[in-house]
Amino acid sequence: MTAIKRRHKPFYKQFLKIRKNVQNRSKLFKFNKQKWKRFQLYTQKQLKFFKRFRAKDQYTLSIVKFASRGNSFQKKFKNNLLERKSFKLFYGGLRKKYLKKIVKKIHSIQSAQFQTTMGYRLNKVLESRLDTVLHRANLLLSIRSARQFILHGHVRVNGYQVRSPSYTLNTFDCVSIVPKIKPRIFINKNIDRSNFWPIPPKHLIINYKTLQIFFMNEKSEDLLPFYSHFLNLDSIITNIDKS
Repeated sequence: MTAIKRRHKPFYKQFLKIRKNVQNRSKLFKFNKQKWKRFQLYTQKQLKFFKRFRAKDQYTLSIVKFASRGNSFQKKFKNNLLERKSFKLFYGGLRKKYLKKIVKKIHSIQSAQFQTTMGYRLNKVLESRLDTVLHRANLLLSIRSARQFILHGHVRVNGYQVRSPSYTLNTFDCVSIVPKIKPRIFINKNIDRSNFWPIPPKHLIINYKTLQIFFMNEKSEDLLPFYSHFLNLDSIITNIDKS
């Protein structure tokens, strides 16, 4: 019997469905097909000068202009589905088992400051991951490439080699790149290709000459990332709880 060849959907079609350039990929603007024209026009409007350097606050409630249109069951289901897809793309396709473990841990933590929401706690855990920090520092263009970089043993934390992408950084930790020629050339190319948006968050002090990152998580407000889009983390937590 001949093996059936399965046609997999291209990776970039996911961005077309959610209408967000979640991973900040410049390749999306090079496609010439008609279906990408509307996406490119919409994204270019979002990148105007007065909108580009205005970060989206993740912890304010977004209210729909027309309440009757936004409260229907069909609309809510569609929005939740798109939010899950954008979250999956933004954090490099984390597994459900791992997310459930994190959410269970967040539920068990009783914070002394009751001002912090569940979405904020989830964001704090995910932004402290080693692969996420390397990507936020613009050293690597995607979280998936950051994971591969870590698994190959090119990253050190406080002088010790770490091969786990889910390694959680603590305050005052120093992330450095192994002093080899090939990894440094690769990172320098990534820095040249990067358009430095979103801007690196406040809790990261980066030295691009020595390729070192200092994780300075002193204040809870400093961990707020500069997102160019909105992620409803509270609804994502409820979806993880239900699944």
